[in-house]
Amino acid sequence: MRVRSLRQLNIRNLVTERLAFGDGVTAVVGPNATGKSNLLEALTLGLEGRGAGSRIADSLRFGCEEGYVRVDLETSDGAHTVEVGLAPGHKRVQLDGQAVRALELGRLGGVVLVSPEDLDLVHGPPARRRAFLDHLLGRLSLRYGLLVRAYHRVVDQRNALLREGDPSAMLATWDVRFLALGEEVHALRARAAVPLAAHATAAYDRIAGGTHHLEVRLERSGPAGALAQALAATAAAERARGATQVGPHRDDLALRLGGRSLQAYASRGEARTVALALRVAERALLEARHGEPPLLLIDDVHAELDERRRRFLVALAEAAPQAIVTSTEPPSGATRVWTMDGGRVDTAAIGGTEVAGGA
Repeated sequence: MRVRSLRQLNIRNLVTERLAFGDGVTAVVGPNATGKSNLLEALTLGLEGRGAGSRIADSLRFGCEEGYVRVDLETSDGAHTVEVGLAPGHKRVQLDGQAVRALELGRLGGVVLVSPEDLDLVHGPPARRRAFLDHLLGRLSLRYGLLVRAYHRVVDQRNALLREGDPSAMLATWDVRFLALGEEVHALRARAAVPLAAHATAAYDRIAGGTHHLEVRLERSGPAGALAQALAATAAAERARGATQVGPHRDDLALRLGGRSLQAYASRGEARTVALALRVAERALLEARHGEPPLLLIDDVHAELDERRRRFLVALAEAAPQAIVTSTEPPSGATRVWTMDGGRVDTAAIGGTEVAGGA
């Protein structure tokens, strides 16, 4: 997938309203806190229909209630246009002029964002790793995205009944739906975790030189056995706590390096390397599913990586059909270099041939 143009209005601090993108590596350079990450967020919002925050207001310029993003792109099956309109409590997503759910944009091939926040994939809570896995699987399979949403709705309903102390047949009715959806989510996650682990392990070996073996494994919550058995075994605990204690919403993606738990013992350098390996694996699975590489976005290409790892990341960008990277200084291998200051992009920098429009 290749992005040809981006139009935006009222997205974070961005001032430039239109940018046209070419193939190869586009580097956006400038001091910290000038809007470089916000540009990548605008692209992600336009390609996936979702921003970095959980609230619509998180994607908007401070004081604004409405915003807009349009991305024109090309995939192996032709040209497409995605438009995302943001308003108070409402988000409207259109693909080629037709209203769609944000999940349906996964058919386009997706985007992979490598950022300093990826450290949370290792050191963050299990919810962060579940979100990574669910986001990836949702772009590999629309059915999975819809399935996991339905599962979370059922969990919310069960939890509401448990908080009310309702041991009635109504809870038993929701249990039937919970078990059916939960086992299906488990099965699809387990199936996807196998190639994810293989790609991540191979990527870690290439990045770190094979010094240790990376193990990536889906870890189910609760007692061993089928979900129905685990649910029965934790019935007393969940009534006491007013929350469902087992199921896919409590699973984790266990990460081990040289036999040690990375969540507990990884240094920042190890964690960043493993997080990068997971992003490389994500990219490989999306490429295999859609028959072409996703757009590669790299936020702060030099962030806390040693020379070996920086070279790997730069080489990854150079090998991509199209990559957009940000940095405080121009990285090697860039096809064009733009500068960013106060939310305004200047494309008339080193190698800059694209035209920016608007205020």
